[in-house]
Amino acid sequence: MRVAFDYQIFSLQAYGGISRYFTRLVEHLAAAKEEVKIFSPVHCNEYLDSLTPALRYGRRISRKSSKAIRLALPYNHIVCRHKISNWKPDLVHETYFSMFNSKPALVPVVVSVFDMVHELFPKEFSKVNRYCDFKRKAVERADHVICISENTRNDLLNTFHIHAEKVSVAHLGFDSFPDNQPAARADVLSTNRPFLLFVGNRKGYKNFSGLLRAVSLSPQLRSTFDIVAFGGGAFTNTEQALIKSLGYDARQVYQTGSTDAELAVLYDKAVALIYPSLYEGFGLPPLEAMAHNCPVIVSRAASMPEVVGDAGEYFEPSSPESIAAAIVNVVFSTEKTSSLVRKGQKRLGQFSWETCASKTLAIYEKLLS
Repeated sequence: MRVAFDYQIFSLQAYGGISRYFTRLVEHLAAAKEEVKIFSPVHCNEYLDSLTPALRYGRRISRKSSKAIRLALPYNHIVCRHKISNWKPDLVHETYFSMFNSKPALVPVVVSVFDMVHELFPKEFSKVNRYCDFKRKAVERADHVICISENTRNDLLNTFHIHAEKVSVAHLGFDSFPDNQPAARADVLSTNRPFLLFVGNRKGYKNFSGLLRAVSLSPQLRSTFDIVAFGGGAFTNTEQALIKSLGYDARQVYQTGSTDAELAVLYDKAVALIYPSLYEGFGLPPLEAMAHNCPVIVSRAASMPEVVGDAGEYFEPSSPESIAAAIVNVVFSTEKTSSLVRKGQKRLGQFSWETCASKTLAIYEKLLS
């Protein structure tokens, strides 16, 4: 089987979950002896360079050249479509949501949907109507849609009202960061105090403010732990004002890091990962934390129970009291912490990139049969 992947996400992300997913998928499909190739003539993605040249077409330019990337989009579409057509694939897998397809005539197309957060939380995004229109058109145009969780599939069917038989699920795998990485950034932590870890973007539905409010309610938590936010950029003025208004000490709440090596340090050293999102299409950080024997304390919302199973301590994300109670229940109990670590190691066996690739390949084969 010859499967072509288009340029879209690799022109948008220097690194990130979606582009990581597609590079891992291509790697494991190739390992299964399938003919696969990513066609991204001009891109800014760092993961593509990790693939062997036979699995990719294109060249990377600096993400700082964002204007050049935008100007290259029409070029990418034309060249990508031409290159894919000449390669003569059996199937095209589009990597994001475009008004236009990159496939040759009569070749089926697949698109992946990761979440429906823009449709469910529209007030948190700019140009949301344009984005949702693009997604809807890409989904309607596709011959088949792959969702990364049953929760995302249900949200998609409820929102776009497409035929259920057109939509399948293939769970993501996860990356376990090498043990030899932490020495690269031992200074990623600014104190030696125990800390609670938050990973990723902190915008509204990610509910970082809910975590801050929850810990502030408990004198026991406030006096014992720092809060470390990995990624997501420096704290905004609004976040800094909230931290100050909740009475946290200077440097008790801080932001750090951007690399996998730094994140590995934090997973290894954190007392627990707190994952308070109101919504996730899948949610990789809990699995990454489990791989580092870091206990997971997580929202009982959206896809999180589907992914975490019995390997997490749950709370209601809209209730700071519920979040605080769940944290206290874990971090001051050696027995509870050990139990979650054991269950986390067992849970990891249900998710791998090999399994993701195998399920995706089965979807391709059914579409082509």
